[in-house]
Amino acid sequence: MTSIVVLGSGLAGLRAAEVFREKNFQGKITLVGVEPQLPYNRPPLSKQFLAGEWDEDRVRLRLPAEFHSLDLDFLKGIKVVGLDLEQRSVQLSQGTAIDFDGLVIATGAENRQLPALEGRPRVFTLRTLTEALALRQALSSAESLLIVGGGFIGAEVAATAHGLGIRVCIVEPQQTLMFRGLGKEVGSAMTNLHREKGIDVRCNTEISHVHDDGERTNIELSDRTTHTPDVILVGIGATPTTDWLSGSNVHLSNGVVCDENCRVMTADGVAVKSVVAAGDVARWFSRSQNRLVRSEHWTNAQDQAVNAAHTLLLDLNGEGGDALPYDPVPYVWSDQFGKKIQAIGFIDPADKVRIVKGALSDGKFLAIMERENRFVGAIGVAMVPLVMQARILLTEGASLDVAREKLAS
Repeated sequence: MTSIVVLGSGLAGLRAAEVFREKNFQGKITLVGVEPQLPYNRPPLSKQFLAGEWDEDRVRLRLPAEFHSLDLDFLKGIKVVGLDLEQRSVQLSQGTAIDFDGLVIATGAENRQLPALEGRPRVFTLRTLTEALALRQALSSAESLLIVGGGFIGAEVAATAHGLGIRVCIVEPQQTLMFRGLGKEVGSAMTNLHREKGIDVRCNTEISHVHDDGERTNIELSDRTTHTPDVILVGIGATPTTDWLSGSNVHLSNGVVCDENCRVMTADGVAVKSVVAAGDVARWFSRSQNRLVRSEHWTNAQDQAVNAAHTLLLDLNGEGGDALPYDPVPYVWSDQFGKKIQAIGFIDPADKVRIVKGALSDGKFLAIMERENRFVGAIGVAMVPLVMQARILLTEGASLDVAREKLAS
């Protein structure tokens, strides 16, 4: 019997397994997940779940009956520790190994740690359901929260905690919140929104000293202020989970390097048939960008898993030459203070911003991003229909003039 092993039980791993069954794959599928739960949805963890509006059942990606109908051998709470490409086998933390004909690497990413705060009292990170439960419990009796890192997660948690009546301070070394994802102009507008709501936002600021008394952690900042909050959240990004691939001959460079069809590449540049990667851990070759790219967002995890699963099945059937390249238009969204923030395209903070609808100061606008006189992306706040239109235009390769004309009308 042909066997496929899927490493990672998040959105990418689940979606790949579903595609195999949708395409009538009759062989054995083994899903290995390091977490003890059935697959769940991460975006609500910093919003509805953290606020106590949703329970654990509501963040499930699939109902238990739907999940079990996939007829998977689900190994949960188990970590993968090694890969032998020649023997086509993966090693697990419990000391066993699983052979495969096809393999999906969807091990995701892990929170970056801040050594100065690691292990300190009342310091949390947020990525998993277990971490979200711990943070929610801590916030239930907190009056103050300090967030280290003003990216999307930090900004979302700030908005959620503010809604719970908690005093919030965000410490961000960049010049604005969400600078890497939104750039200076839009990031400044979102920073102003947070400040208008009462969030204490400290940009261009870093931690200079940390100490604790065993019960609470005290932080001194580079702006010479001192803070002893009830709760501290560290949200400084994530790194791909690839440590288990050391010595496997898989090409590792800020993730698992893949070709344009999501096939995993070896260290000497060979694409491995029937071995693919998807989601946060995958760094693939984008034709449109002419470079390797990686995306840590929900839409990419779902869409790339579909493409990777198709590639794997074609390889198993000896039809790998028909695999389609994976070259999406990235789409990211966030919900803060009742506003939907959306971004499309491979946006760079250096891109030129053109406001075509609304105004930055109003907190409701559509900005298109320009690079070398080309339309390369768009960012919208409370402009959902226009952002969807912009996504279509970007997918079609519309010129800058066409994009401005159609989106401004």
